[in-house]
Amino acid sequence: MRESRSNAAIGRKGELGVATLTLIADPFPDWEAEAQAAAARDLATAVAETAPRSCSARYLVSRGSVNPQFTSPLIRTEQLPMRASMLPFAWQSGATARPLDGEFVHALTPLMPLRARGEDDGSQTSVTITHSLAWEAPALLGSASARLYRAFTRRAVKLADVVLTPTHATARILQEHYGSDLPVQVLQLAPPTEYLATSCSPERRAELALPPEYALTTASSGEHGRLEWVYDAMRTDAQLPPLVLLEGLDPGPASREKTGSEAPLQEVPEDLQGRVFVVRPTELSDIGAIVSGASLLLLPQTYAGTGYLTIAALRASVPVLHAGHDATGELVLDAGIAATSAADFTDSFRALYREANSRTTLSVMAGDRSRGFSWSGAAWQLWETHANL
Repeated sequence: MRESRSNAAIGRKGELGVATLTLIADPFPDWEAEAQAAAARDLATAVAETAPRSCSARYLVSRGSVNPQFTSPLIRTEQLPMRASMLPFAWQSGATARPLDGEFVHALTPLMPLRARGEDDGSQTSVTITHSLAWEAPALLGSASARLYRAFTRRAVKLADVVLTPTHATARILQEHYGSDLPVQVLQLAPPTEYLATSCSPERRAELALPPEYALTTASSGEHGRLEWVYDAMRTDAQLPPLVLLEGLDPGPASREKTGSEAPLQEVPEDLQGRVFVVRPTELSDIGAIVSGASLLLLPQTYAGTGYLTIAALRASVPVLHAGHDATGELVLDAGIAATSAADFTDSFRALYREANSRTTLSVMAGDRSRGFSWSGAAWQLWETHANL
């Protein structure tokens, strides 16, 4: 697995010599794992496309996992000698990081082997901490998963050369828990390809029996999900569009439970039946089809994940009505509206459909805002980060 140090050479500060950037393909095993694995494939492609002269990418995947077929000759795929289920246990030991000594390594989630090294061994490690739920709402992850996430984050803070986050809001949470002087860089990500529209998206929406116009949410009932905010708004105005409730994309029981038929788990209140369509995607590309058909994304939640769905909505020129979570607001900026109470959420939801011009303006802003998120930009920043270490 290890390359010679001459293959990870640094010239003058800010310049890369002959270097391979190794990407950890297996994500942290939380509710976003499938999306993070898809994002890692996109990032690997972008890292190869933006590689400086004489540099390349390596995609490191666990035994038994599907190897993606990359077209770039600058990417090579290698398999680890262990399965994905073993990585969270094995990689808590510093000894498992030894084969990566002398290499440039990046993990898009905290799941990464790390160990203390000398400053002159040529190693460079960068880790992205994708969200702050393990501190803000650990119950949503489950106590074991939250503890594991925090444990790998502590290792990253202590041993990684660079800690990155998708937003400044997440960076601030880390600094609150690990010291205000903790250096954190923001690495703006992009939605996985599967979260974007394709020419087959209209056909797939028809197969899912979705209405021609709808608002979209991933919220669940309860203190943190606040799906009730959306339902209460719909009860005040029969003219509001139907709601598509996309299951399994938020943390909680619906994302952890598995049913043989993948049947929806959310029950729709009797008075809203016929106006709410509950959909559990059977494959990742369903998400792109559903998001691209929405006229508004509703996020009443008190928490935020990595933000892939939010950025995918922006890419589809779908404005966002959210509850003011700092990370979501940072991604959306002026391409949406923040409503921090149930009453304000109802008023904003209704206003956006009474005033078509407002929604149209926000749609244009959403498309403009989405241009700030690309895998190419993230890859360029990664190369630059490692060049400057």
